[in-house]
Amino acid sequence: MRSNMEPLTPATSTLAPAISHIAETAAALAKDLASRNTQLHNNQAKADQEESKAAKEKQDQIQTVRWVLDTPRRLSSMITDGQRDDAEADWEDVKKLLSKWQGVKGIEEIRDTCEEILKEPEDDE
Repeated sequence: MRSNMEPLTPATSTLAPAISHIAETAAALAKDLASRNTQLHNNQAKADQEESKAAKEKQDQIQTVRWVLDTPRRLSSMITDGQRDDAEADWEDVKKLLSKWQGVKGIEEIRDTCEEILKEPEDDE
């Protein structure tokens, strides 16, 4: 029976290096895959961060527009409360924005309304 197994000995001697090569290749592929997954994760995190930043900027823009649109009410309230200096300081900030937004629909109406509010005399009661 032993004589029948001797022809297999050369095949088994070449099998060990082949298995070793397969193991090395598998390890290299696993390392490459892990590296690619890390890179994809980093790219996704960066994209999420950029998207979050864009969303924050948009939210800030919306808040700024709301603040400008609320200017006539704020100015009236400040003047009624005797805070004319604060109203005028607020108006200076808003006026700078309005000049940047020249040509945007509704800007002139806000400017005109605010200027009319500031022309009104203070109540000396």
